[in-house]
Amino acid sequence: GMMGSGIAYAHAKRGLATQLKDTEMANAEKGKGYSEKLCDKAMKKGRMDEGAKAALLDQITPVTENAAPGSVDIIIEAVFEDIDLKDTVIAETWPMLSEDGIYGSNTSTLPISILAESCPDPTRFIGLHFFSPVDKMKVVEIIMGEKTNEETLRKAYDYVQQIGYMPIVVNDSRGFFTSRVFGTFMDEGCQLLVDGMA
Repeated sequence: GMMGSGIAYAHAKRGLATQLKDTEMANAEKGKGYSEKLCDKAMKKGRMDEGAKAALLDQITPVTENAAPGSVDIIIEAVFEDIDLKDTVIAETWPMLSEDGIYGSNTSTLPISILAESCPDPTRFIGLHFFSPVDKMKVVEIIMGEKTNEETLRKAYDYVQQIGYMPIVVNDSRGFFTSRVFGTFMDEGCQLLVDGMA
């Protein structure tokens, strides 16, 4: 989907080799195509040349199969906001994680502590909430689950900075930070309309 495609672009832009996994190769290729479109836009604006485009796209490998067990430093799950689907994906992809790797869920609404129940080691599970569109919204909410340890938080924080985004560390509560603030902002705006102030 768009979130996974955007996250892959953010990685590749910083020179990080990335596997973009989907159930169908056509979907994985479409995800890589999103990065190609962003590169083409940058080229039209004079911000990128053919060599930089090729280098960026070379970092993204579309796949349908899991990587070798224990071979991945970080996994970011970015499927739809369906807890059963996320549970299935987390359980299926966890074995790819290296012994000291971390697993991030790109969720905006689902409790990290509940999602962590799907993994063998919830201390290495954390929320990494990117915003859409990922290439323009340079903020990532890092969400601590009940069992997330400090080492996982440190690695997640370093990772977010490595890709050039601003980390915001929050606890696992309804709406995390930004959704709660945005909801309150909208409620207040609507109240101003009702009161005839806007």
